[in-house]
Amino acid sequence: MTDHLRPVEVSRLLVSLLEDGDLDAVMNLYEDDSVFADFDGVAEGVDSIRAAHERFMASGLTLSLNESLVFEADDIALVQWAWTVTGLDGSMTDGVSAEVLRRQADGNWKFLIDNPDGAALVGRI
Repeated sequence: MTDHLRPVEVSRLLVSLLEDGDLDAVMNLYEDDSVFADFDGVAEGVDSIRAAHERFMASGLTLSLNESLVFEADDIALVQWAWTVTGLDGSMTDGVSAEVLRRQADGNWKFLIDNPDGAALVGRI
């Protein structure tokens, strides 16, 4: 039996892959019809999500994950992270994400909905 990453570990892997600049591996963590929502708007599908991650990687910002909260029901998981983004000038911004992942037929988890800005988006998009 193969060990699969838990949903919370998929989020950690995402951050590591962003730091490494491995955009192809980042995109393998998303379902084809997934949704990514941030302050730039809602990106639907892998091409739009790829562009959103390219913008983040080009920004020079650094993302750190802090505390998490995970709820699993069958093959669906809600993962929330307290995170910190550090700018090139050392400035820091904190927030909380909301991510929905689905277990795939092979046992791996992939993002279905990725909302890195969580409740901060309410009323903004």
